[in-house]
Amino acid sequence: LLDRWILSELNTLVLAVEVGYKNYEPTSVGRLIQGFILDKLSNWYVRLCRRRFWKGDYDLNKISAYQTLYDCLVCVSKLASPIAPFFMDKLFCDLNSITKKEVLGSVHLSSFPVPVLGFINSDLEKKMSLTKGVCSLALSLRKKEGVRVRQPLDSISLCLGDSVVKDDFLVDLIKSEVNVKGVFFK
Repeated sequence: LLDRWILSELNTLVLAVEVGYKNYEPTSVGRLIQGFILDKLSNWYVRLCRRRFWKGDYDLNKISAYQTLYDCLVCVSKLASPIAPFFMDKLFCDLNSITKKEVLGSVHLSSFPVPVLGFINSDLEKKMSLTKGVCSLALSLRKKEGVRVRQPLDSISLCLGDSVVKDDFLVDLIKSEVNVKGVFFK
C-alpha cells in the first residue's frame, strides 16, 4: 500500500510539474518537488519502510521497496533537472551507473517523465494525508503533555465524520506511529 501511495503521489507530482513548467513557474515547480521529497518521500515513505530496507531476507517485498525508491529518485532527478541541472545530473548518473537502465550519460539527454494515470489513486492520497495529519496531531499532543512516544497509550479516539473509510492498514499505521493499542472512530 505504501508503494502504491508514493507512486500515486509521484505521478500526481509529474502532472503538477508539467503544468508549472508550461506556465513558466519554476519557483512553484521547485516548491512542489521540495514538498514531495521532504514531506512524502523522505519523512513518510522512507521512514515507514525502514524495516523493509534493512531487516529480513532479500525477498520480493524488499525488492519492491528498493525499486519504488529508485523510481522516485530517478523521476525526481528528471523533473528537477531544469532548475537544478548539476545536482540532478549527478544524482541521475550515480543511480544509473549501478543499474544501467538508461543508456544515456546525462539526465539532460533523457526524456521528461510522462505521468502514468493508472497509478494515480486520489482516494489513497487523501487517506494517507489524513493519516499523516492524525499522527502529527497525536504526536504533538503527546509532546505537549510530556508523554513520551515510547510509553504506549491505551487508545485514541478520532472524530472524523462518516465520510472516512476505516482502512485496517491505515489504522495499524496510526497505532504504530502514535504507539497506541486501539483506535476508535466517533
